[in-house]
Amino acid sequence: MLIGNFKYDRKADTYTGDITTLTLHRAGVQFKPVDKNGEREPDYRVFASSEAGSVEFGAAWKRTSDKGQDFLSIVLDDPALSVSLNARMFIDKDPAQLVWSRPSKKKKEKAD
Repeated sequence: MLIGNFKYDRKADTYTGDITTLTLHRAGVQFKPVDKNGEREPDYRVFASSEAGSVEFGAAWKRTSDKGQDFLSIVLDDPALSVSLNARMFIDKDPAQLVWSRPSKKKKEKAD
């Protein structure tokens, strides 16, 4: 399910766009690069701007699929969400597309 479209600023290495679902709307979302101190740390931090300032609510890691497609693996978290939201941004498109899919029941049962 498509939940956002993002424009890439190559010079700043930043993605900017909106995230919209039926219950979540964040405008002016930015994926900002971070200096990594280790291999497991994220490549980007996810921020939303508001009148009160900027709020961090996620992280993203650069990945490559088995088919050679580059994407960002993203975790978004917000106190309004019952669980964190895992998504992927396909960065080879213009605009880049943020997609989410519900985990299958089989995967969920294995985790329990």
